[in-house]
Amino acid sequence: MNTRTLWTLGWLIPAALVACATNHPTATAGKVTPQMRSGSNELRAYQLVEWIAPDDRTLIVNAVDRSLYRARFKGQCTGLRMVDTIAFIVQTPPQIEKYEGVVLPDGTRCAFTSISRLETGPVPGKDSPATEKP
Repeated sequence: MNTRTLWTLGWLIPAALVACATNHPTATAGKVTPQMRSGSNELRAYQLVEWIAPDDRTLIVNAVDRSLYRARFKGQCTGLRMVDTIAFIVQTPPQIEKYEGVVLPDGTRCAFTSISRLETGPVPGKDSPATEKP
């Protein structure tokens, strides 16, 4: 290697390391709520009524307006199905579509890859007549 190559690498490598170490915003950079049980009154402050985890990759939340949302995780959120409280990683003001993830009681952070509103049909007998198939 010649002197010029060594000189170039001498400043390029530290610059690259600094760029890698710079604190980039992550999917879990928001405010962390207190740990809350599904159905607790505290959830309402964050626009939620209840939550359920059918598996370690999915969280279903029921909003105060009775909308259902499905949140999917970047990977498996190990232990999610087994806990009875979770904290949400939220932005201010709280908007369900912008929630970033959850924190389990043991401190494990699980980031969402997506949050989507689930389409629900009308409740029979409420707004439209129920249809029966013979």
